[in-house]
Amino acid sequence: MSAAVPPNGFRNALVLGGGGAVGLTWMAGVVTGLSAAGIDATLADRIVGTSAGAITAAVITGGLDPERLLNPPERPGVSGELRVNPNGLTEILGELFALGLEPDEFRRRVGERALAAGAGDPAEHVARMANLIGAEAWPERELLVTAVDVTTGRRQVWTPGGKATLAEAVASSTSVPGVFPPIPIGGTVYIDGGLYSPVNADLAAGAEFVLIIEPLAHLFPRSPSDSELGGAATQSIAPDAAAIAAIGSNLFDPAAREPAFREGVRQGGEAAVRLKDVWPTA
Repeated sequence: MSAAVPPNGFRNALVLGGGGAVGLTWMAGVVTGLSAAGIDATLADRIVGTSAGAITAAVITGGLDPERLLNPPERPGVSGELRVNPNGLTEILGELFALGLEPDEFRRRVGERALAAGAGDPAEHVARMANLIGAEAWPERELLVTAVDVTTGRRQVWTPGGKATLAEAVASSTSVPGVFPPIPIGGTVYIDGGLYSPVNADLAAGAEFVLIIEPLAHLFPRSPSDSELGGAATQSIAPDAAAIAAIGSNLFDPAAREPAFREGVRQGGEAAVRLKDVWPTA
């Protein structure tokens, strides 16, 4: 790679995908393992976060240790724990998959069901995310957080300086339909960015190299748009067989978080060997 700054102003991108509470800890483990082996994920020129990836992105761009995601901090009146009905999303999607809807209409209908599900207080979810990420302000860097507009079914990309606070952006990106409440921001309501794509890798288009960490690659294929990277070289870190076994089938199982984290640390250390010649150094 040349030393000159490319015309679009960024060279390396980090894409962090969705993963539920357990995939979140696996991903936190990967970032921890990379760091221990000399690969600093935060040196990416652009970071894209979707759902659990939005949480991880907010934590690491805020300069905090991703291991905080293994044992969520507690604050009076705000629980770091995610006690949910993991079947809420399955119940909603089961009603709609058979209808053969166009993607935007499908996501709009999912949004309608999510609004009707009554999965909690949006303000409480925003507060939970604020406590979890440990940061109030957007970082002074290029961070993109994805969500889906319930009204249109289209993707919304939150960035610093936009109408969403960091906690609101992360809350909307993690608003799994039927599990967490849709999040109102600026007169519109938003749900999980993973409904558009598990990773939203196309938002890294223009980079020369893209690292994609995708906790649910074994469950959800990438969207067609994720291949629209403009010829960028890519590497992916996804759960291997041992990590898949540790993650298990319930992505919100508290007992699976620590085993998933340990497997993530191992895989991060292994992946670091492949990244030493392509990832930036401080």
